[in-house]
Amino acid sequence: MIVLVTVETVVLAILTVLVVGLLRGYATVLNRLHELDNGGPATPPPFRTVPDVPEPRNRIEGREEWAPAHDIEGESLAGEIISARTVGVEHDTVIAFLSSGCEGCTGFWQELANEQSWTQPGGSRVLVVTKGPADESPDQLAALCPPGVDLVMSSAAWQDFDVPGAPYVVVVDGRTGRVKGEGSGMSFSQVGALIAAAVGDSRPRTRTVKPAADRAREEDVDRALLAAGITPGDPSLYATEDGRTR
Repeated sequence: MIVLVTVETVVLAILTVLVVGLLRGYATVLNRLHELDNGGPATPPPFRTVPDVPEPRNRIEGREEWAPAHDIEGESLAGEIISARTVGVEHDTVIAFLSSGCEGCTGFWQELANEQSWTQPGGSRVLVVTKGPADESPDQLAALCPPGVDLVMSSAAWQDFDVPGAPYVVVVDGRTGRVKGEGSGMSFSQVGALIAAAVGDSRPRTRTVKPAADRAREEDVDRALLAAGITPGDPSLYATEDGRTR
């Protein structure tokens, strides 16, 4: 009997320690969330823009001012080689780095399916970039991504743009070939005003959509390259300064 009482006492003591630890951890999480909200209601996510563009209140520090952008090469949901130009073009590109398994990306996927739910800046192109097939599920992405939305699966692009995680939005100035705005949020509409500030009001009030003929032509070229064994990043796709391929 004494042994049983002793065992029950030890078990009760262990449970008490566990409960106290859980309550303390929960309190720490609540305090941290309160600090992140500055003790008040949720505020727009941090976003930054180049010096000559109106700047939001919160600014992201510690990143190179302003990093060069990169063209994006990868695969389509059908496994075809595709390339999206963001440098040396007349329009700005709003790149949304998303994932199929990211809860914070839900708002972006929903608004991509409903063009009326947010306002795309005039003269800009929206491009969705996920990680490559090794890190993503093409089937899940196909279910999430609406028809007509440009999507490239490219893990290299995440490294090129130094993306900290999903969701993340980067605005590229096509004329200068440099990043001029970046930040995070829960949807396009949440960061819409900041994206518009980065794009600027000097662009034409038109939405840039790739013509269907161009899409078909690129798909034909991609299929031909893939059939020839030429994959994204192949040296033969690039020319050196003397005009020769690598």
